[in-house]
Amino acid sequence: MDVLTQLDSALDLLLSIMSSSIAYTSRKAIHATLPSSTIPLTILGKTEAISPTEMDEAISELVSDLVEKAESIRSIILHLPTTEALGNEDELGQELDRLQREMSEVNKEYRRVVEEVKGLRGEVEQLARALGDKLRDGRGWLVRELEEVSG
Repeated sequence: MDVLTQLDSALDLLLSIMSSSIAYTSRKAIHATLPSSTIPLTILGKTEAISPTEMDEAISELVSDLVEKAESIRSIILHLPTTEALGNEDELGQELDRLQREMSEVNKEYRRVVEEVKGLRGEVEQLARALGDKLRDGRGWLVRELEEVSG
């Protein structure tokens, strides 16, 4: 897996963890109406409140998961190529041209091999037909011979 795909997957996982964390804490938190609020608690939705101690432990675990994932993302980012490693635009252009020529040669070779395979397939089909014909002729001859002997 290349570095960009790893980074993309790690970011997706981090966002998923964050989303799940927000959903979990809002579902498990003890909701209380603010003194100046006109919204009754029944509109806030049903909660599955847990004790403040359990909530603190859950939040600590969620934070450590987020920090761990963020550190792995930082590590992946550090492995991304730098502009110095990639070279200047002329070097990049030359490398891309070389890769384009190489890809063109490989594509030509691929087309040649495909044509060769088509030819070989035709030969195999002809040989299979000839073998089938010979087998059919041999069976016919054997049947005639057996009929003459028994008849």
